[in-house]
Amino acid sequence: MYYENVKMNLFSRIFKKTSDTKAPNIQFGRFTDTYKSDEKYEVWDKSIELFENEKYLNSYAALLEFLKTDEKENVSYSQVQGKLNFTIYQGSKLIEGQADHKKFSAEAKIAIMKKQHLGLLRLLLEENFDLKYSRYSLDENNCICLKFDTFVEDGSPHKLYQALKEISTVSDRRDDVLMEKFADLEAINYHHTRQISPQEKQVKYDFFKTVLGNIIREFEHGKLNTFMYPGGLSFLLLDGLYAIDYLIKPEGNVMEMIHDSHDMYFADNITLVHDKNKALIAAYRTLENITFDDFSKELYEVNSTFGLSVPDGHQRLADIIDAQINDFDWYYQNKYYNYAKAICGYVVGFSLYSYSLPGPSKDLLILYYRIIYNHYFTALGFSDVFLSDNTFHKNNINSTIKNIMQQHHEKYPGLKADVRLLNFTDEYLFCKSYLSMLKNITYPD
Repeated sequence: MYYENVKMNLFSRIFKKTSDTKAPNIQFGRFTDTYKSDEKYEVWDKSIELFENEKYLNSYAALLEFLKTDEKENVSYSQVQGKLNFTIYQGSKLIEGQADHKKFSAEAKIAIMKKQHLGLLRLLLEENFDLKYSRYSLDENNCICLKFDTFVEDGSPHKLYQALKEISTVSDRRDDVLMEKFADLEAINYHHTRQISPQEKQVKYDFFKTVLGNIIREFEHGKLNTFMYPGGLSFLLLDGLYAIDYLIKPEGNVMEMIHDSHDMYFADNITLVHDKNKALIAAYRTLENITFDDFSKELYEVNSTFGLSVPDGHQRLADIIDAQINDFDWYYQNKYYNYAKAICGYVVGFSLYSYSLPGPSKDLLILYYRIIYNHYFTALGFSDVFLSDNTFHKNNINSTIKNIMQQHHEKYPGLKADVRLLNFTDEYLFCKSYLSMLKNITYPD
């Protein structure tokens, strides 16, 4: 899974070529903590050195400093009279903890259980077996908590990082899901989330319904024999889920369904693709019935500290493109155009979902979405025009690609993307050619 929280100050910087209007401050994708500055890694090294010298509290303070993002709104701490207190923000959850010269502890409050529920307690007990560092517990106020503690001698920065990451990511994922499943649970520690406007929620819900409707209509009424070509159906279904996750960024049950669908599909190579597709279609049926009121509850903006995406280089993206792009030609030549396009969308969505890629590769993947779903971004208030009335605005696309390259020139001198590879004949060939351009980005040695 990936977490890549892209705010609009990034977009306004990259896409300023086409408009002087300030871009809306909307989050896309999920947070990633993969790429930190050299200064941050110096702080990490300092944390390890302090720990080895048995200066535990100073080591932990350095660790918390390492965890701060550039905005520095995700972590706060104080160190007074031999005691360290801290707060970490992860999505809809707060992780609060303390340390002294004997012990380090951290806790995330997930939800208040207003009355005992045997099924819920059994579920939490079962989930405990999947946790490596933390454990579920109930406090004196019947609040479900995720806890971790250790003696300082055993609390190396490496161990604490992994433990805090587990508490943070698990509590953030499970709170909304548990409250949806068990009506007797009550939310706690959620007031730090930032609500978005009703207008933005409506645009996102309309896009959600449009993506679902188009895909359901295609596999129900399209000409492709999906029993004979189940791989094509998989591309179509996964493409839609990844686009919803990245472009809408739901925070509750929709997010969990996409996560579970992704894990189910790639969990093993034994289950037949037909059966995996049936599970994906079942997820689509459930998503199709979500009302605006329920959906809007999942739309809010957050600060995060830990991501889940796997760091990797541009070659990983090139390999993914290589593995899938050859399938495009058969679907396109046989006029299964939506499936051909879905292959390209799958490559983009899967790459953003699964990996934390170098900045230029990531930004060009984002631009793919900006182009293909330009109507959605326009509805959200963006003024950049890349595609309208099935016509590509070549100059805007080419200049934005060059602008992205320029933005990363200092870190990657000699970076090049060959816009001459782009084919604007139709949207399907454009999608394929865009991936070819992506694959052939020249990074400096």
